[in-house]
Amino acid sequence: MKKKVKIAFLDRDGVINSNKINGGYVGEIKNFKWIPGAKKAIKFLKKNNFKVVIVTNQSGIARGYFSIKDVYKLHRHLKDELIKFGTFVDKIYFCPYHVDGVIYKYKKRSSLRKPSIGMFKQACKIWKIDKKHSFMVGDQITDMEFANKAKIKGYMFKGRNLYDFISKIINVQLLKNMNNLC
Repeated sequence: MKKKVKIAFLDRDGVINSNKINGGYVGEIKNFKWIPGAKKAIKFLKKNNFKVVIVTNQSGIARGYFSIKDVYKLHRHLKDELIKFGTFVDKIYFCPYHVDGVIYKYKKRSSLRKPSIGMFKQACKIWKIDKKHSFMVGDQITDMEFANKAKIKGYMFKGRNLYDFISKIINVQLLKNMNNLC
């Protein structure tokens, strides 16, 4: 039987990436800018025994703003940067689809697109998720709807320092767990 794991689901653009260039459609390395404290936050989560999973809508692919290969290159760059920092993410899921797309292959509805929980269900195929201690950090209402539908906590991030934001979440969880022991 699989052991339950805690997962921190993180949106990418607006949570890890601060650049809102092109209306928020970031698919190329040159347009990706780490949000303050993002690498440190991921390292902190890993040290606190969380799996770190990025879940991101990337309709820029369907809209023809960049290619799926560009997104894979960007995600490889993101992973390499984290490795240099001494940490890693466990998985990156993304949805390239959108009903308003101009690239036929990606012009469709998809259960992967947040607020649907297709990406959460993909994670469930790999891990037995401890929903009580798992959470989503996002910057959009759709991220909070995703969390609600997945039955995990959702936290709205407004783009300051991700480490400060996440360390408060984890410290509150630790305090609650300590109080439950007493």
